This record gives sequence, C-alpha cells and structure tokens, in this order.
Amino acid sequence: MSTLQEYLGFSPDDRVLITHADDVGMCEATVSAWRALQGSNLTSASAMPPCPWFHGAVDAVREAGPAADMGLHLTLNCEWPNYRWRPLTGSAHPARLCGEDGTLRRLAADTYRESDLAAARDELEAQIALAQQLGLPLTHLDSHMLTLWHPALLTHMLALGKEHALPLLLPNINTPGMMQAACLPEPEAAAACALLDAAIARGELLPVTGMTVLPLHSHTTQAERLAWVATELARFDGPGVYCLVGHPASNTPELQAIARDWRGRVADFELMASDALRELIAGMGFKTSGFRPQAAATTQGVQHAAQ
Repeated sequence: MSTLQEYLGFSPDDRVLITHADDVGMCEATVSAWRALQGSNLTSASAMPPCPWFHGAVDAVREAGPAADMGLHLTLNCEWPNYRWRPLTGSAHPARLCGEDGTLRRLAADTYRESDLAAARDELEAQIALAQQLGLPLTHLDSHMLTLWHPALLTHMLALGKEHALPLLLPNINTPGMMQAACLPEPEAAAACALLDAAIARGELLPVTGMTVLPLHSHTTQAERLAWVATELARFDGPGVYCLVGHPASNTPELQAIARDWRGRVADFELMASDALRELIAGMGFKTSGFRPQAAATTQGVQHAAQ
C-alpha cells in the first residue's frame, strides 16, 4: 500500500480526519478527559511513559477495550517549571538527557545542545518497552514537543516505527515548514526532510498529508475555537489523511496548578466533546479515523462487545 488512507482501510480518494489528543498521562486531568471523550469526536491519542499518570492511562485503555486507539507520545523533555519527570533510563545514562536536578530538560533546544542524541535511542526503547510490559496495545508513535523531528532523533523514530510495525504521526513537509513547526535551523530542517523523503520513497513511512495543532494560549471560547478549526480544516482540501491535534484535559485544581495554558487544554476538551465539532467535520465531508485500521477496529470492537 502506498498511502496512509489505504493502510487505514480507506480509498485513495477519501479525505480522512484524525482528531488526536496529546499528553495523555501527563497528569490525572488528561486521563479523566480521555475517559470522558470515548465515543465522542476524539479518534486517537498518545500517552507519555515517563509521566506520573502513564499507568493510569494504560488502565483507562484497558477498561475502554481493544478498539481504543492509543499510541506513545515519546518524551525527551519536561516543559513545566514546578512539575517534573525523569527519563526511564535514569539520570546517569550516557545520553545526558537530564539537567542538574535529574529531570528531563525543559526545552528541545537544550536537549539538542547538551545531550548525546545517538545514545537517546535507549530512552525511546525503554519507553516502548514499558508500554509493552504494561500491556498497552499501541497504534502509533509520535513525539512530545516535536523534539524527535531533529534529524539525529528522527533517525531513531523512523527505525523504531519500522521495527515495531507502527505508523508514525509525521507529515509530508518541506524545509520551511519544518523550520517553522519544529523551530529547527535550516540545515537541520533540511536534513530531517531528507530523512522523511527517503523513508517515504522506501515505503517505510506513510505520512499524514497535513496536520494542525489547536492553539493553547488563544481562541479559548468554544465559538472562537470552532471558527479556528473551520479555517484550518478548509486548507485540507484534497484526498489524504489529516490530523487535528489537541491537548484535552479536565478542569481540575491539579491542571490549573501545573499548566499556565490550562484554559486552552480545557477548551480542547470541551471542543472534542461538542456536537458542533462533529457537525463541522461531517459538513466538510471528512471521514474520521484513528491510527488503527478500520477493519481491525471493527473486528476488535465486535469481539469486545461479545465478551
């Protein structure tokens, strides 16, 4: 098969939308939001293995049944000033992924500058191994904060996707787009795009045709957010698989204490739960999917219902 929509069980002419939740397991509010959004507009999500509520996310997926669509949000950074997590490989690992406090560095740029990116593959493998150990049936891999879009880390991500036969949430993107999305200098952005192009040519990567991320610091009313989504989805006007990424979370004191962008995360939850978003997506002619192929999702859903 040559395209992601064919892998997912759609025709080459279909226009497919994945509505995706990042950061599941970051804190309890992300897990309770994911539970509440099952059966709503949310079609896919990814969980963060180093985070305190990763085990809770795995339990939620188990309870939801085998049709639940959960990937791994491979995590090499911890962006919060007062809420910290550590790499699974520990602070003494040669990859040097930690700052002086033993927790992951806040910014991708710091990781690129201070860490041994070749040795960082051990951490990514440890995160996948933990998910497998806990029995999480993975549907795909993606990257927290787009850190793994750096060419030295993208090499690992592409290899792990091939090794585990998992699709990757990666777009078919050009160098200027890569520079803007991942905040990479031009040489690194060009190298990353060359890796993507080569993997696509070998048939080892089925990229999403386009992706957009809901803003975390603006458009926080439902009307503003819905209008923003309508404008973004209008750009996705040809056949392919597109991805709308959000960070839905329940409105809890914990979330408000952790995240200064909590209003955007709560707005994502409310949007994903709304009839208005469902009507917008249908009215624009999109079919919807997660990263699990349609035939497999249908079969597993039937099996779970019969148990």
